[in-house]
Amino acid sequence: MKKIRLPNFGTVLLGGAALVNLARWVGIYTFTNNAPAWVALVIPWLDAVSGLFTGLVIAGGLAFISHRLGALQPFTPKGKPVMRFWMTAVGGFSILVMSAFLLPPYVRMTMPEALRVEIADLKVWSVMAVLVGDLIVVAIAGADSKAAGFTRSADEPKQSESLSGASKPASKGSAKGSGGSKKKAAGAAVYVCPHAGAGCEVTKSTQEAINAHSGRCKFKPTISMPVDVDQEVNK
Repeated sequence: MKKIRLPNFGTVLLGGAALVNLARWVGIYTFTNNAPAWVALVIPWLDAVSGLFTGLVIAGGLAFISHRLGALQPFTPKGKPVMRFWMTAVGGFSILVMSAFLLPPYVRMTMPEALRVEIADLKVWSVMAVLVGDLIVVAIAGADSKAAGFTRSADEPKQSESLSGASKPASKGSAKGSGGSKKKAAGAAVYVCPHAGAGCEVTKSTQEAINAHSGRCKFKPTISMPVDVDQEVNK
């Protein structure tokens, strides 16, 4: 059975954002003075669809943007700003600002009279009522996105892996140069001195001969052991 691949959250948000203005485009070409009577009944439904998708993409978009910011780096290792990070950050901030302008009038209009009397500054209260939900979305998504690594330390494992990968060919090359491996030249086996990496160019035709040479090779490293010197103590 073939596994069905569902679209990711970002793709769903893109589709929802495309549907926000679709209902308005339908209304702008149908709502005229000469339009049939049923158009006046459909327009409120189109506005409701537009408002529904607007709310979904704003709330979902803030969550998605805040979460993705945790996986993006604000600066490159050389200190240059990453445009993808800053464009995402500016977009999320702009959504918050526009929400504070768009929804408060509706909140004030639909507020019960008894509650309206109790509020000293209705305009400020309506802005706070709109932003509190969006800020909760941002805070929750931001707290979860820290697991993705906000600092540059998230790149360190990748850098160490690349460095270790780059050192592998060198280690192989050094093993070739100092390992006393076989080399075939003109159809005959040639044995290289184990100290070839240090500068020895001696080669022998047999393993026994190259072993005898390596014991007295002038390029053979020497190890000097520390010598304890007894100091006489003047009595």
